Amino acid sequence: MSVPGEKDDRPLYERFGLRIARRGYDRDQVEAYLTRLLAGAPPAGVVAFDLARRGYERGRVDEVINRLHREAGPGGPS
Repeated sequence: MSVPGEKDDRPLYERFGLRIARRGYDRDQVEAYLTRLLAGAPPAGVVAFDLARRGYERGRVDEVINRLHREAGPGGPS
């Protein structure tokens, strides 16, 4: 993980250790969600992704999203 405020140009899958599974979360949907979340604009409501062949491993995606939400906390990162 990068230092807060420092730009990290690595692809999201590399930055967060996302792995490809035989059947997992749709990669484009996950990356779009993470991009919005990192920009401070997560979509409202429950997070849900379609399942796709060769998608991102579900457990790892869930861990990353939960961690990012916890780190942002109320009012976002400081």
